[in-house]
Amino acid sequence: MQTRAQPISEPPIRIRLICLACSRAQLAQYRRWAEALSESAELIAVDLPPSAFQATSAELARSLAERLRPYLETPHALFGQSQGALAALALAQLAQRIWPGQTRHLFVAGCDSPNAASRPDTAVQVPMTVVYPPGALATMLGWNPLAGRGLELIELAASGVDDPVFSERIVRIFNTHLGLLSL
Repeated sequence: MQTRAQPISEPPIRIRLICLACSRAQLAQYRRWAEALSESAELIAVDLPPSAFQATSAELARSLAERLRPYLETPHALFGQSQGALAALALAQLAQRIWPGQTRHLFVAGCDSPNAASRPDTAVQVPMTVVYPPGALATMLGWNPLAGRGLELIELAASGVDDPVFSERIVRIFNTHLGLLSL
């Protein structure tokens, strides 16, 4: 787990962005994003080993909640890319039950929408932003039943882990949303 060091002169962190990485490349990408986030946000990069995805999403969420408890007890947003998006969704669902009102936003990228269960408690009661590649809109619409407080769909042509255009745009999206949450 990596955090950005905060010099004494900076204003206090008002929200944390917890990014779930499924690969070393994603972990490195998230560390680079930490420096570009606004001063009111702190990025927490979490390394998810490949073995994490052998567990059910509920088991993975419980494991992450134990590991991330100090961060989940305070205002935070979650981001997951690819398999990490499903882990972020499961963690958001669990966190809203254990720490109501602390998860402020869910960001996902590069992941088709999962099948929504028919139970009403599966929706996350936070705004959700889904970033997807061109031509994938139809597979993204399934996120809607899981977004209890609004769904924002953003098409980004660049989606590679090391793509600087994708990184620049996603950080801009984070800064816009997290900046509004920090007011």
